[in-house]
Amino acid sequence: MNPIDLIFISTKTMKAYEAFCQPVCKKFQLNQTSFDVLMFLANNPKYNTARDICEIRGIRTGIASVAVDFLVSNGYLLRQPDDIDRRIWRLLITEKSAPIIQEGRAVQQEFGKRLTHGISEEELAAYTQIIQKFKENILAITHNKKGELL
Repeated sequence: MNPIDLIFISTKTMKAYEAFCQPVCKKFQLNQTSFDVLMFLANNPKYNTARDICEIRGIRTGIASVAVDFLVSNGYLLRQPDDIDRRIWRLLITEKSAPIIQEGRAVQQEFGKRLTHGISEEELAAYTQIIQKFKENILAITHNKKGELL
């Protein structure tokens, strides 16, 4: 597979996902980044800091900061200092976020169904294994021997 094919697939998948999410974003008056941040926190509760959002979800620092500020000011998130390290702020989802998360998960599930339409269980299992190897290779490429990001 040509590297440009991987880039093309990634880009087009993100564009299709964003188009799929637009009705929910419009209904709740959220931009795509705010929706992405909220869904990331809802779907990955152990990753609950702004740093996690940037490093794992891949949202740029400044953009993530604006989205988090918007979500906090509109009552969708709370900031809470970490119990052990007060320099770390945990982002907690509020009850006000529940309808967005519920509809967001339904959209994500439907997107997954549409994306995997016509793909057998065996093909999907093989794809999952390949993606896992891609992740491992990407981490090896982007991190030094100490595990630090290059």
